[in-house]
Amino acid sequence: MKLPRPLADLICLGRDLVRHPRMVLLNRGHHRWTSAGVIAAAAVASTGTPAGHHILAAALLVAGPFWALDMVGALAHGLWQSGRIWSDLECQCCGDDPDDEDEGPDPDEPEDDGGFTADDEAWLKGHSITCNV
Repeated sequence: MKLPRPLADLICLGRDLVRHPRMVLLNRGHHRWTSAGVIAAAAVASTGTPAGHHILAAALLVAGPFWALDMVGALAHGLWQSGRIWSDLECQCCGDDPDDEDEGPDPDEPEDDGGFTADDEAWLKGHSITCNV
């Protein structure tokens, strides 16, 4: 039996919270506004409707726990960045890999956004173009 994607994601989140709570909190610190956006959209959509408070309550029941988890994750991520907790972990979402600092720049990548790679620049310098006007 194949589960719908949101339900499967919810089950995986629950499983990961039990198995790896510190990593989940560090990663959730990067997604702190998603649930808040759902609650805000429900608040805007429910304005002026007779069942508005029911819509907002439903949004808070569904998105509220995720937003709380995101806020705890943001707090944990801030403490982690300042070096106060979990110094043995690396955040998977930050992209600050200390191994990348040891390597020099990639010779196949341009140094700036408009530059050429080293191979392209050598090829261009090796060929002359004449224009007959």
